[in-house]
Amino acid sequence: MKVFNSKAATEEYMSTHSLTYSTPDTILRKFAHWLGEIVEMDCKLDAEKCPNEDGMHPKHKVPRLMLFIEERDVPYEEKIDEEFKPTGAITSYFGAGMELKKEVKEEKATKKYCHECGMELSLTAKFCANCGAKQID
Repeated sequence: MKVFNSKAATEEYMSTHSLTYSTPDTILRKFAHWLGEIVEMDCKLDAEKCPNEDGMHPKHKVPRLMLFIEERDVPYEEKIDEEFKPTGAITSYFGAGMELKKEVKEEKATKKYCHECGMELSLTAKFCANCGAKQID
């Protein structure tokens, strides 16, 4: 079965092209044009068995996409990894061994006190019933 190795194609594209000042739309458009560029590819067949009749047997001109077509014995298996893996400039920010906190638990205050007189107030009180001071949340 012939399969397009998209991972290898994107890694090669990203290693040879600057993505500065590009939107996802322009990056995708440039990547598609890059895959369609005509490049020379070595023929792996003997001259007698070569199906191309372009007279250029050792090398043929094909779209770059053909360089990433692979023959595999196993059927295609879709692998989608939703896990965040930092790359590029943000790797130093997240660093090796640092884990992302997936859940942030906020502790709710169980009691509220007046900042002027110290009297216990309800959690929704805007003013102190004892001294009348406006409460700061």
